[in-house]
Amino acid sequence: MSLKKIHIFLSLSIFLLACSSNPKTSFYQLKEIDGIEAGDKENHSKSHTLVISSLKFPEYLDQPQIIIRTSDIKFQLSENHHWAEPLENEFIGVFMGNINNRIYPNQIIKFEQLEGNKPIIYLSIEVLRFDVNAEQQAVLSVKWMNWKDKNHRPIKWLTKNFKVAVKDNSYESKVVAQSKTIALFSDYMVKLLITDSQ
Repeated sequence: MSLKKIHIFLSLSIFLLACSSNPKTSFYQLKEIDGIEAGDKENHSKSHTLVISSLKFPEYLDQPQIIIRTSDIKFQLSENHHWAEPLENEFIGVFMGNINNRIYPNQIIKFEQLEGNKPIIYLSIEVLRFDVNAEQQAVLSVKWMNWKDKNHRPIKWLTKNFKVAVKDNSYESKVVAQSKTIALFSDYMVKLLITDSQ
């Protein structure tokens, strides 16, 4: 066998070995989770509409890779573990799904879906942090303001942190824990905006 053929054979072997050893990319989605109010839907007798006027998401999360926070100032991108769609879309979809599952026959919608609905509460949300830290905790830090009169928007923001321990070191467990932080936020907002106001 000529040296040229040997070189081609070795190059092809190395290429195939590299391809076979390269791990496949896994994709994940956040999920809706039943909350403490899920079994009490009949208690919400009036039908009202809540409107998400705006949602602001941190730019560091605007990428497909799942992010692990290794310190207060350092992050690690998970090259083989990606979100199935933009994380902001997943977050708002799960949050709204959680809320709607808890407050029927009330509903929460986006501002662009308002049409003929007459809202009783406007809600503006800013996500400050949404990741898993080095201590194996999923952390959601969020601030919001809510108001009833569209012409009199408040200037005071409310802030709260939600934390859930990650069951193990798998990325599936990390995503489940992150979903649970959204569920905690959903439960909190239902109690604040609906249950306590009736």
